[in-house]
Amino acid sequence: MELAQCIRDVHARTTEDYIETPSAPLLFKKGHFYPVFKDEANNWLTTDEEGFQHIVASGVERVLEDYWFSRHFKLL
Repeated sequence: MELAQCIRDVHARTTEDYIETPSAPLLFKKGHFYPVFKDEANNWLTTDEEGFQHIVASGVERVLEDYWFSRHFKLL
């Protein structure tokens, strides 16, 4: 398990959305801390502000190898 700090707000989006929009529900808040853990398929998961689980990195041994994760979080 690792501890990550969100470095930019992350809003929900659907498969039809190509960008995150500020009007969408806020999943992860800038400045907040989230524990992330790896499953057996090398997916990294955490829980959002409402207690729902999300994959924040996938198919990588180390979480920082995931581009999306490193643009939204930093490890402590």
